Amino acid sequence: MQKKLLLLMCFIFGVNSAFAQYGWTKADVFLKTGDVKTGEAFLPLQPYNAITISSNEMVKFRTARKAKKEKFKPNQVDSILFKVEDRIDKYITTYITKKKKRLAFVHLIIEGNVSLIGRTEKTNMQTSRHNDVDPWDIEKPSLSNYFNHNRLLLIKDGNVLEQIKIKGFRKRAMEFFSECELLVKKLDAKEFKKEDLIEITEFYNTNCIN
Repeated sequence: MQKKLLLLMCFIFGVNSAFAQYGWTKADVFLKTGDVKTGEAFLPLQPYNAITISSNEMVKFRTARKAKKEKFKPNQVDSILFKVEDRIDKYITTYITKKKKRLAFVHLIIEGNVSLIGRTEKTNMQTSRHNDVDPWDIEKPSLSNYFNHNRLLLIKDGNVLEQIKIKGFRKRAMEFFSECELLVKKLDAKEFKKEDLIEITEFYNTNCIN
């Protein structure tokens, strides 16, 4: 809990301005071509619905406030470094669905053999809900909603495990981490829950690598 509180305090400043997903924010955009764009970037929100993640999702870039804007699709971008207050948020592009049809921009929260990623998305009331009771409830405790993201996922070997889904997280996590007996035992004993994505990620990266 202390670790979560510390991480939250480190990220709380600038959150209101940062997560629009990002309004115009100082940034470096690293392209697949090897070029680096330095200036300001804007990453619009996309609906909370994997079907809508398409070629319409793109990051906007300008060198200065009144400069000409450029747009880059996920397949054109290697990474983005958003400079928010006293921190730097790294964004990468990856597939966030099992079918791997569309790339998406994601916030790289923890990088490793298992990576924790997050997205701040619009909620499409007709196609997706955060839970079955209240579609605006991101489930308590709020600390599980790291850095104000309403969609959190783990990535391992190109596969994804999403925190919030109808099917029980514990069962899905045990299948996802089936090759690591130590972690499966902890999940089965409910020592780790879906609110503990940071701890799960760190445990796997420290204890489950041959």
